[in-house]
This record gives sequence, C-alpha cells and structure tokens, in this order.
Amino acid sequence: MSSKDKDKFPVLYLEYMNIYPPVAQRFSPFEFYSLMRKNNPVAFDEKNEQWGFYCYSDIEKILKDPKKFSSKFEPFQVPQEYQENLNRPSLLNTDPPYHRKLRSIVDTLFVPIEISKLEPRIENIANELIDNIIEKDNTTMDLITDFAYPLPATVIAELLGVPSEDQDTFRQWADNIVSLEITSDSDIDSIRKADKTVNDMDIYFSNLIEKKKKMPATDLISHIIRAKVDGQSLSEKEILSFCSLLLNAGHVTTVNLIGNLIFSLLENPQEFKRLQENKNSLSKPAIEETLRYRSPVQLLFRIANADITLSEGSGERGGEKRVQNQKIQKGQGITLFLGSANHDESIFTDPERFDITRKNLRHLGFGNGIHFCLGAPLARLEGQIALRIILERFENLQFNFENSDRQDLYTKVSPLKSSFLLGLSQLPLRFQSKNR
Repeated sequence: MSSKDKDKFPVLYLEYMNIYPPVAQRFSPFEFYSLMRKNNPVAFDEKNEQWGFYCYSDIEKILKDPKKFSSKFEPFQVPQEYQENLNRPSLLNTDPPYHRKLRSIVDTLFVPIEISKLEPRIENIANELIDNIIEKDNTTMDLITDFAYPLPATVIAELLGVPSEDQDTFRQWADNIVSLEITSDSDIDSIRKADKTVNDMDIYFSNLIEKKKKMPATDLISHIIRAKVDGQSLSEKEILSFCSLLLNAGHVTTVNLIGNLIFSLLENPQEFKRLQENKNSLSKPAIEETLRYRSPVQLLFRIANADITLSEGSGERGGEKRVQNQKIQKGQGITLFLGSANHDESIFTDPERFDITRKNLRHLGFGNGIHFCLGAPLARLEGQIALRIILERFENLQFNFENSDRQDLYTKVSPLKSSFLLGLSQLPLRFQSKNR
C-alpha cells in the first residue's frame, strides 16, 4: 500500500480494522471497496466485533445458507433500554420456519403479476407530480423532494391503506431511523430520536389498526389483521412490526433507486444519450445497472450459527491474496457489503463503469436466498415508470449547479447520513418541459 492510499483511507490503517467506508465517501465508496476486496476480502472489526465480507462469491454463498448464517441479528448497537424498540423482530431479522410463515402472509401480494396491476395508478401519480412541478411555472426542481420521494410514498400509503397526506411524517420517521448508525458510534440523541420515532409509529398504526378491525377493507393492513399463522392471528406487536417495515421498506429503496438512477445518467452523459435514443430497449437495463452500480441497499447482516473456519477458496483469487484459516466464532456478527459485491471485478467486466448496455445483470442489489427483497417487483416497476415519465415530460435535464469534474460533483450533492443506504437527500435539477 502506498502512503497516498494510507492518507486517503485512514480507516484501513488504524490499530483496529474499520470495515465501513469513510463517512466522507458514503456516496462513492467504490475505491474503498476495491481496496478491501484486494487486501482484506474478509476482515474483522474489533471495535464493533463484526466481520466484513466484500467479495461476490462469499456474500452470495452466505445469503443462500440460512442454516449456517442466521438473520436473527440486532441491527443497531444501542443501550439495553432501547433494544426492544430498535431491534424488534421483523420479516428482515427472523429465520425459518417463523420467517417462512410471516413471509407467506404477504408473498403472493408482491409477485410481479399482482404488482403489474398497479401500473396505471403509478403512472397517474407520477404524471400528477410532474404536473405540480411544471405548474409552479418553474424550470427547476429538487428531484428527491418533488418526485422521487412522493411517488413511492404515495403508492405504499395507498397499498397499506394509510392517508397519503401524512407522507411528510413518513419521511421524517424513515430519516430518523435510517440515519441511526449501525455501529456503536451513534450518539445518544440520535438513539433517543429513533426510539421516539418507533413509539410514534406504534401509536399511529395502533389507532389505524383499531379502525380497520371495525371496518375492514382490501388494503394490506386489513389483510395482515385477517391473516393466520398456524391457525393463530398475529399479535399486535407482530402487526405493528409488519406495518412499520412495509411503510419504510416500501418506499425508501425506490426513493434512492430513482435518485441514484438520474444522478448516474447525468454523471455519465454518454449513457444518458444512449438511453434517450433507445428508450424502449434500454430503460429496464438502466434500472438494473443502477441497482448494481449504485445499490440503494449497501449491506446486510447475518450471525454465525456455529464456529466456521474460512479455509475454502484460500490462496490466490485473480492474483489477489485470500484469507486463510480465519475462524468466525458462533454468535459473531457478519456484515455483507452488497455494494462491494456488485463491483467485484471477478464477476463484472469493468465494474467501475456505469454501463446501461451491460449483459451481466447478476447483481445482489435486492439480496439473495430466502430473504430476497419482497418489494423488488414493486421497486422495479416504480423505477421503470418514473424513468419513462421523466424522459417523456422533460428535456435538457441537467444538474442545477456547476461542477468541474467528478470529484467536484460529489462535493455538491447531499448524501444520506446512513451506513445502510446509498442515496441523496437532495438533487437539484433544471429542465425544460415538453408539450404533451
């Protein structure tokens, strides 16, 4: 390693290994990931007592093996009094057979054939949002606030059966939770704010659940209330956990997918031009390449169910040294960096290039195995519709700020304050509207 690398990536050269990208590089952690794949493909972070995995093959193997690698993790390292709220069980952090039973309640509602029925409504919402932007007699917008957030937030609110006019509250709730550090570095004020957020969500959904018990409808919450697992209705805590998970996970990924997509296209004008000339054939690949290149979800967690010796694949990997004979102890935490796996040069040709004609689309943007993202079909459909409407309604789309090069560009944007998600809190754009 050169002294230049040591200056650029000081977290690699502390007395302990920090497995997370530097905060300043959260929106562009790719060089950090590349160094980790090359020099520390499996690393132990003593401070946070977690293992970090960075290579595609290792991560895919772990995701497909729920017997050895449990999903019953506690996402946040917080004091004991906050554990119940912030680390409660959900579809994300349970194992079979309980996970299978929970997922079966909503699985059939999120299959592509069912989600495709939402297309006309999603198109209407997207066009209404663009109408609102244009009616301001303006040629500028904040993509995130004006479009990328309200589109999926409105869709999931309608699916759940909650008032879409409450979406400003939903956004604040999501921000309070995803901005909480997943390591032990969270300050107590952030922890208290996230804890209060969970309490506020519980109160909100408890009131809604009582109303829907008296007046059932065809929405998701009513469906979950009616559901039976082994002949038993879900407890109120289980229903509340479902509600908050579906609300947050049901829009956060898509917000960042849309934001990352448009940012990546504008950052790579040759790809944007190629897309504009081949909208019908390249819109879906552009979505998939964004899920690979700028994966909204950057990492997942697992727990070792037994002592495991890392000896498989030891030796050389594409000219790089592999870890040999390291032991993961039963109960130790494992962080799987999906964002790194999706840039693995042993899987993807020229992985640091955003290429919407890429043929290999085997990304792990939605995970893999039994915990493959439930909402993937909805996120993909929303992304495709959002892109189509933007291309139909706008021309001369560009950043609404000056930038001289890529590094300068990254200083002009506002990344999310999250280790878990990669995205932007704002994206100022300027445009000209097309006549309809």
